[in-house]
Amino acid sequence: MPTWGEARAAATTRLRSAPDPETAALDADVLLAYVLGVGKEALFAHPERELRSAENARFEELVERRGRGEPVAYLRGFKEFYGLRFLVDPRVLIPRPETEVLVDAAREFIAGRALTVVDVGTGSGAIAVAIAAHEDRVRVIATDSSRDALAVADANALANGVADRVEFRHGDLLAPISERVDIVCANLPYLPDASVDRWVGERSSLAFEPRAAVVAGADGLDVIRRCVADLPRVLAPNGAAFFECDPPQVAAVVQLLESPGLSTRVRHDLTGRERVVIGQRQ
Repeated sequence: MPTWGEARAAATTRLRSAPDPETAALDADVLLAYVLGVGKEALFAHPERELRSAENARFEELVERRGRGEPVAYLRGFKEFYGLRFLVDPRVLIPRPETEVLVDAAREFIAGRALTVVDVGTGSGAIAVAIAAHEDRVRVIATDSSRDALAVADANALANGVADRVEFRHGDLLAPISERVDIVCANLPYLPDASVDRWVGERSSLAFEPRAAVVAGADGLDVIRRCVADLPRVLAPNGAAFFECDPPQVAAVVQLLESPGLSTRVRHDLTGRERVVIGQRQ
C-alpha cells in the first residue's frame, strides 16, 4: 500500500488534469484527511505512514470522482460556512464564501434587535441558520420551492441548534410569506442560461449542482426580478432586502430595487468585487 505522502502526490498529479487544476493539491489533502479521519496537519507530519487497503480504495474512488469534476463538498457530505458545518448533497447548492458577506450585511442591520428575517430560496439553509445561530433575538423564516432542499435545510437547523427559531415554508420565493417582515435575504440563482458552456475551473462543480438553483434566464435575473416585484407586499417600513448577485449584474439589480422606491447601497466581497445589493424601504 502507498504511504500517505505517496498517495497525496499521486492524487495531486491526477487532479492537475481535472476540471479545476488550481485546487489539485488542496483537494488531494482534504480528501485524504477525510478518508483517514485526521486533520490535514497530520498528513504533513506523518508522510511515511501507509494506507490500509480499504482506505486506499476509498481514497482512489473519491479522487476519481473529483477528477470528473464532482465537488469536494458533495464527496465529503458537508461544507463549512460562517463558522458552522452544513450537510450538503446534490439536492442543494453548495454554500460559497462570498455569501458570508450577505450574512455580515444582514447582521449589521439586525444589530441585536428582535426582527423577522426571511431567507428566500434557502437551499441548504446556510443563510437562515447562520443568522439564527448568531442573532438569538431574531425570528427566521426560510422558503424554498424544493421539498428536497427544505429537508436538507431542516437537518442543518437541527444540527446547528436553531431548529426552534427557524421556520421552513414550502413555496415559490416570497409566496409563502403572508406577514410583514423586516429583512429579506436572497441568494437566488443568478447565472445566465448560456453560462453552462463556461463552467470550467472553479465553476466546474456547478454542473453537479441543482440547475434550478444556479441559472435564471437569458441575463440571469429572471428569479431576482420576480422576487423584487413581490417585495412591496411583504417588506415592512424601514425594512431591508439583501440580494447577492454576480458583480457584472450589480447595476441592473440596483435599478430593479430602486424601481419600487427602495434606497440602495452595495457591499463588496472579500476579493473587493461588488457582490451584495441592499435595498431599504423608507
